[in-house]
Amino acid sequence: MSDATPPYPSARRAWTVVLILFATAVLAYTDRQVLSLLVDPIRHDLHVGDTGMSLLLGLAFAMVYGVAGLPLGVLADRMSRRNLIAGGVAVWSLGTLMCGLAPSFEVLFAARIVVGLGEAVLSPAAISLISDCFPPQRRGAAVGVYFTGIAIGIGGAILIGGGVLEAVRAGLFALTPLAHWAPWRLVFLAIGAPSLLWTLVLLTVREPARRQDGAETAAHDSAAPAAEGGWRAIAPVFLVVAVASLVDNAVGAWAPSLLIRRFAVDPAAVGVELGVLLMLGYGGGMLAGGTLADRFARWRGPRGKVELCGLAVLAALPAALALNSPSLPLVLTAVTAYFALSAVVTASGLSAILDGTPNRARGRAMAISFFLNVAIGAGFGPTAVALAGERIFGPAAGLGPAISFTVVACYGMAGLALIPALRRRRT
Repeated sequence: MSDATPPYPSARRAWTVVLILFATAVLAYTDRQVLSLLVDPIRHDLHVGDTGMSLLLGLAFAMVYGVAGLPLGVLADRMSRRNLIAGGVAVWSLGTLMCGLAPSFEVLFAARIVVGLGEAVLSPAAISLISDCFPPQRRGAAVGVYFTGIAIGIGGAILIGGGVLEAVRAGLFALTPLAHWAPWRLVFLAIGAPSLLWTLVLLTVREPARRQDGAETAAHDSAAPAAEGGWRAIAPVFLVVAVASLVDNAVGAWAPSLLIRRFAVDPAAVGVELGVLLMLGYGGGMLAGGTLADRFARWRGPRGKVELCGLAVLAALPAALALNSPSLPLVLTAVTAYFALSAVVTASGLSAILDGTPNRARGRAMAISFFLNVAIGAGFGPTAVALAGERIFGPAAGLGPAISFTVVACYGMAGLALIPALRRRRT
């Protein structure tokens, strides 16, 4: 690194940035996922079926999130990432407020598109920002904490959403002109407004100087993929991480409705209980997956992380089958175990992608991975469960068989897709 290159930010400043981005990720997933708690009242008020709701949960958000993520990732390399993230938060917050005001399915669909457009900014810009706050030897831990924020955000969305729903029912808007509005509309308003104010916190972040890692790191990174067969060697891992996103979105979107419909659990109670379990399972699994991935790599060499990914895929199958259990405690345990194992798949898969990609192409690799995660995962996950329920098992069977079938079928194909990657990465 040349003498003219400015030093990295202090550790205190750098970790403050990570924590702000961590909280931003939690807000993003709250605005994104709270819809899953409100499925049944929206169906009733707007006269929407399960397939229509699955489009709101998945396609409406994913269609713009996945497509816009690629150019926004390029834009993050050319302008202030802080300002880009703050603008994205403002856009998705306005989209969330629009959801609460939507008079029809079509307007709600459009509002979900706005939410997806705003949130497409976050991860490409956040990872780029974090990369310039930490030297290479400390960067992995910082990026890992951010991804754990995303993991915790999935459970936190249900927890926060459930808490807000309970507050609305307890009279949060009782003395306002909104007191007679449907509770699901008030939940969107109560969540969207604080997110809009969060843009002021983001504006306190100071943009770090952009930098290159230096000749030694660049030489190491540029040689890495050649030994493993280039992009083709890690292409199956991109697919497996995308499939993990698909089944995560499928289970996350329909698990609250499964508990509400099959076990008559109150929606607010589902939000609190399931939210805590998902934070523990997915957040803990993400941290454990990153640590285990490094250990497998030391033990098994270049193929170690891919092997760990495959083992986690296999271990998730029994948990998926247990999602169809008639026992509420077993279903709750299965949801927690499933998300913990799926987080290991994602953490080890992303780590393998970064190891197999040169430094100069890692931003592009992450943008491609996020695009596939959303295009395949968020786009088809919720709808896959709805279609399996309607076309294979029938409405009388409930959601349990459809959710289990979707996870087992998709992860079974993902396991087969890893076989070429394991063969190429033999040492």
